[in-house]
Amino acid sequence: MINSLNMEKIQSCLDDYMVRIGKVEINEIEANRELARTGIMTDDMESPGKPLRNFLRKLRDTNLLPKNIRQINCAWFIKHSKLVTKVQQILPFL
Repeated sequence: MINSLNMEKIQSCLDDYMVRIGKVEINEIEANRELARTGIMTDDMESPGKPLRNFLRKLRDTNLLPKNIRQINCAWFIKHSKLVTKVQQILPFL
């Protein structure tokens, strides 16, 4: 089930992970590995990242995909959610 509480937990976990390792963007495999480590979402050993890809696909199909997540060809990229907000606030002043 897709709801805002699930997405907030996922975003918060991934934002904390990116700050901890010093990255601004990660792919779906790395993200799903971290979500599995924290117990938020299981990962598929045969196809790493598949549960998160399926979840993101549902969000995309229902127009609920956050602005910090994008799909290029078949790969998903997740940026730090607070970074996107800061850039959007600064751009109108330029």
